[in-house]
Amino acid sequence: MPVRRKAGKRRSIDGLEQWFFVFSSGHDFFDELAELGIETDAYHCPSLEDAEPAWRRLGDAFLEIPRHPEQREPWALKEFGPPTERRGRRRR
Repeated sequence: MPVRRKAGKRRSIDGLEQWFFVFSSGHDFFDELAELGIETDAYHCPSLEDAEPAWRRLGDAFLEIPRHPEQREPWALKEFGPPTERRGRRRR
């Protein structure tokens, strides 16, 4: 019997629902990140160190969600760039 393939963790969209408003505006208006154990500041903003890895993991799925044509560019896209683009040092 063939072995059943497991979905890769990298493609998992678990947590997108909680990160949705943060990716849109930069703020967690409904304190949904607490469900994931992510702390926010007094203005309901997560740290950039928490938001960027989440954007890299979930950004493609977020961008596939239809948006109203008059809605502005998502905060995370302005802040971190396209989710598939990697930042950091180049390997030599």
